[in-house]
Amino acid sequence: MSGLKRFFKKFYQESFDIQHRLLNIILLSGMLGIVLSFISSIFLGFDPFSYLLIGICFVFFVFTLWVANGLKKPQIAVIILSIITNNIILPLLYLYSGGMKSGMPIWCLMGLIFSVMLLKGKKAYIILSINLLGFLTAVFVSYKFPQFLITIDSIKFVYIDMVIAIVVVAFIFTLIFKYQAYVYEKQKKEILNAYKEAEKATNAKSEFLSNISHDIRTPINAVVGYTEIAKRNINDTEKLKDAFNKISIASNHLLNLIDEVLDMSKIESGKAYKIEEEVCQLSDLVDEVTRLMQKEISDKNLKVHTNFSLMDDGVVSCDRLHLSQILLNLLSNAIKYSYPEKNIFIDVVQFTSDDESNSIYEFHVKDEGCGINQDYLDKLFIPFEREKTALNNAVAGTGLGLAITKSLVEMLHGTIEVSSELGKGSEFVVTLPLAVPDLTELEEDEDTMVYDFHGKRILIVDDDDMSREITCDALKEVGADVEEARDGSFAIEKISISTPGFYDLVIMDVHMPVIDGCETTKIIRGLKTKELAEIPIIAMTANAFPEDKKRAFNSGVNAYLIKPVRINNLVKVLKLILHEKR
Repeated sequence: MSGLKRFFKKFYQESFDIQHRLLNIILLSGMLGIVLSFISSIFLGFDPFSYLLIGICFVFFVFTLWVANGLKKPQIAVIILSIITNNIILPLLYLYSGGMKSGMPIWCLMGLIFSVMLLKGKKAYIILSINLLGFLTAVFVSYKFPQFLITIDSIKFVYIDMVIAIVVVAFIFTLIFKYQAYVYEKQKKEILNAYKEAEKATNAKSEFLSNISHDIRTPINAVVGYTEIAKRNINDTEKLKDAFNKISIASNHLLNLIDEVLDMSKIESGKAYKIEEEVCQLSDLVDEVTRLMQKEISDKNLKVHTNFSLMDDGVVSCDRLHLSQILLNLLSNAIKYSYPEKNIFIDVVQFTSDDESNSIYEFHVKDEGCGINQDYLDKLFIPFEREKTALNNAVAGTGLGLAITKSLVEMLHGTIEVSSELGKGSEFVVTLPLAVPDLTELEEDEDTMVYDFHGKRILIVDDDDMSREITCDALKEVGADVEEARDGSFAIEKISISTPGFYDLVIMDVHMPVIDGCETTKIIRGLKTKELAEIPIIAMTANAFPEDKKRAFNSGVNAYLIKPVRINNLVKVLKLILHEKR
């Protein structure tokens, strides 16, 4: 049975188009029909010449099968089969097997239909016309020259021949239509699956964009709010400093979220997040989250109480960005649904774990607010679901915050639970396994980030005046001597006429008028003076996609930083290149 399956599988491969597969069905079925015709001709007492024609027909079918599958020329095989069968073999069999008083008209009809069914384009109609001419010629000869027509003597055998022809042709057509129905159903299923996958991808994109839209509102609100506070207190140094500090925290958080949006592969896969661990102090992280929400807390005159007494030092290696997002979402919810002038409690509890490299931490966020109906608790983490109450309707929201929070918690291999009582408040408990950092990580985290670049001359190449000013001020603060160039042409001129060693490093924008950063880098790398050609170049650009980065490195840059650049990151790269000669 397996051998027969392999035989048929060879002729019905998925790589074959529908005409090729139908051709194979017709040829194999036709060969079976020829064998049955040979057997019936013995009983009907046909002329020996008829046996010869039947044998030639069988050999011809085998040859055509080889052309279609061995040489992989199915359309040529169809043309050969159609012309020779309909214009030579079938007309001769028609004359030597009884003409109209036999089963041959049915075979001729099948040959005419197949020529149209198996051929593509205009050639189908050309071949059909040729085949019709061949059939009509045979009919005309049998009518005008009856001496060439060999008739079947017995009417009984005429009926038998017709019945056999009808049965065989009906069998072949049934096979063809069944196979076409099978192909149609299979294609319909594939199209349906493709549609479902496309719909799933579309939903993933929509969900991703909705999630990100929800996530960025909190830090944007903080930036806008504290900017207004800073403008109103321009002469109050303390308030100004505090506002700028909170704007910095919010903008850094926002920048991390934007970095995620730029990773297009996440949108396509529907996986909006990736885990990036760093060493952090949990108490500092909770305080940062609280400061980020300070305006909302003050607006409702709430008091936030934090408790870290039930944990050790709280230094862990964790995904800081997404742990912050979890706590932000929970604190934001607590603020939204708390009654004014009430309390919010944030407790962090540490438990030992069987795995010595981890500790288990519970983050409790409890409010004194309206609470949640017990019947609604099961729907709490479903996207876009919101309980219909007077307070909920008055609070802006999309119903995504807790759904996002749950997905983040599960991504970090944790759990989230909720308990609530109407009119008294709710408590959310997030349980997460967090890694204990090793000594090396702690040493890296405690880097003082104080570098001295006195005596180092750096050329800043950027067409944007504000970007150039920010970079220059940052580098001057760490002692570097700075020169500026507005575009690549000025940079090439300055470096070309300089003496080797005059410039220690170049910071190059990529997207510039006249000559862009990549072309400028290529020209510098092609300078005849080796020391000038090998000057370190850092690309600093707003182009954040992988193809931009690849193009920059192919042009010869030593490092690639994406704007807005954190000063600490820039200084680290400078240290690597200037101090460690990498």
